[in-house]
Amino acid sequence: MHSWRDDVSATAQSELDRLLDSALRVAQAKLGQAAEFEPVAILMDADGRILEMALDTSTLGKHPDAETLALSAMANLRQVKSSARCTALIVNTRLSKERTDAIEVRLEHQEGASLVVLLRYKRATFGNRVDYGELTAFSSRSYVW
Repeated sequence: MHSWRDDVSATAQSELDRLLDSALRVAQAKLGQAAEFEPVAILMDADGRILEMALDTSTLGKHPDAETLALSAMANLRQVKSSARCTALIVNTRLSKERTDAIEVRLEHQEGASLVVLLRYKRATFGNRVDYGELTAFSSRSYVW
C-alpha cells in the first residue's frame, strides 16, 4: 500500500510527525478548557521552531462560522509559506456518519506531502474528561503549497 511517507524525505517525515504532535497537544489543551474550539494555524519555520499564527478575523464579520475561519487560516498560511517548512490547520470537527467529534489536523510540507489526520474523541457525560480514539490519516489535496 502506497503511503505519503514514500514521497518525502526522512527529514520531512520527522518534521510532520513533530508538527502533528504539537497540533494535537494544542487541540487537547483547548478541549480541556471548552467543549469546542475555533480553527488554529501553526507552522514550523526554517529554524525548526513551531509557531502558532494569530488569525486576523477583522474582515470576517461578527460571528464567522468555523469553515470561514478555516479558509481564512489557510489563506494566512499561504501568505507565510515562504518562511515555513510545514504547516498545520487544527479544526474541531463533527463526523456525522460516525456520530462523533474529532480533532482534524490538515498537514502540509513544502516537499509536497499533504494529509489529514483525525483523532476521534468523546466527551464524558459528567465531568470534563475527554476520551480519545485512534489516529487515522488520509492523503489530501494541497491548500498551502
